[in-house]
Amino acid sequence: MNELDLRARVKSIIGDLTTHLEDLVRIPSVYSPAPDDLERVRHAADTIKILLQGYGLTDARLIELGAKDAPLVYATHTVSPKAPTVLLYAHYDVVQPDKSWPDAFTPHIDTATRRMSGRGAADDKSGVIMHLGAAHAFNGDIPVNLKVVMEGEEESGLEVLEKYVPAHRDLFTADLIVVADTGNYHLGKPTLTTSLRGLAAVDVTVTTLDSPKHSGMYGGPVPDAFIVLAGMIARLHDADGNVAVPGLDKSTWAGHAPTEEEFRADAGVTEGVKLMGTDSLGSRLYSKPSINVVGLDGPPPWAKSINQLQGTAKARISMRIAPQQDPEKAVRLLSEYLQRPDLNPWNAIVKVEPAGTGEGFTADTNAPGYKAAAEALEYAYPGEKTAFAGQGGSIPLVSVVQRINPQASVLLLGCEEPLCRIHASHESVSLDELESMTLAQCRLLQQLGRMTAAELTGSSS
Repeated sequence: MNELDLRARVKSIIGDLTTHLEDLVRIPSVYSPAPDDLERVRHAADTIKILLQGYGLTDARLIELGAKDAPLVYATHTVSPKAPTVLLYAHYDVVQPDKSWPDAFTPHIDTATRRMSGRGAADDKSGVIMHLGAAHAFNGDIPVNLKVVMEGEEESGLEVLEKYVPAHRDLFTADLIVVADTGNYHLGKPTLTTSLRGLAAVDVTVTTLDSPKHSGMYGGPVPDAFIVLAGMIARLHDADGNVAVPGLDKSTWAGHAPTEEEFRADAGVTEGVKLMGTDSLGSRLYSKPSINVVGLDGPPPWAKSINQLQGTAKARISMRIAPQQDPEKAVRLLSEYLQRPDLNPWNAIVKVEPAGTGEGFTADTNAPGYKAAAEALEYAYPGEKTAFAGQGGSIPLVSVVQRINPQASVLLLGCEEPLCRIHASHESVSLDELESMTLAQCRLLQQLGRMTAAELTGSSS
């Protein structure tokens, strides 16, 4: 298939891919171990398996990870032992939409903007469709060895697949890995994500009483556990908004970064609100630590407030850490900081427990796989130059597959540009972006098919 045929071929199948995406969005594949939720995620997995089989990956199958886990969709394609092996990853589970979006699983296409709205339309069923589109476009004649992996529990944070991979290495060995779960820095601007921050989280519990008490009878002398906790949280940043925990790694970001105006618009920052921190915006987003409270227990909700002095309060504190930071060390530094006496002037009982870690990622952008990917993106976006950008979030699977494939490049790309509003109400994906990213992936596979595995990994003599 020559270059002209490839471009025309992808354009000819985008209608099929759009229909498949609509069908997948209609499946509310929010993972939980509850029987009804498991049935729905299995329906999504079965649908993807059948589509892959129909487009030439005839050995597509479901791999059971556990009795209460979502199955893994897995397929392979073999050309030659000397050809590169490419692993394509995406996930088919989605986050639960909130009540403000009752029709989240009813896809809608806006013909003016050419965007499809619906939960999971971007994150990450667009990634599923990108990989499906590659099989469809080549009509079973894919020019490389292929392993397709579609996960159903990525959004749960349980890291079930990450624990499965090391014990089943042969299923995940590859010369290049494509993770279709990020996106361009702007619509129509081709981007490779070359850096991910890591994750370090703790649960902190503050206790001052054996049980809640009447605030009128005991308030004043007795420290309110929630106020003590709030004071500790307030000390997590310095006066400039930088993370105050000492000893954490940080560096200066040298890649692409949004302007403050672009960032404010993308994030929806309320007019007049100042941004936190010093150093460049890129460094604050991609190469310095950030810290947030992502869960909180203490007083009742506002609507059910009562005159009660809280004896116990608890928070989950989550840090995004620099890509090179050791997550376990970051947890230790945060735990030590939260237990400093100057953060606890009333000598409350403070308990800090680890609540999860994830490694960061930094790519070697000079590797042959990155050069091929940059060219493929520029082919799909004529006149545009591929940008190398960071991402503040974490993808734990990346470090796991990198460890078992140290010679392989891991490419992070996809359709999830800022207008997608992933994890928010009215998530959507650009159908033009879906077509372009599918074309880019097909072009990448076409280019890799002209190389040997040794040439791709840089191990040829």
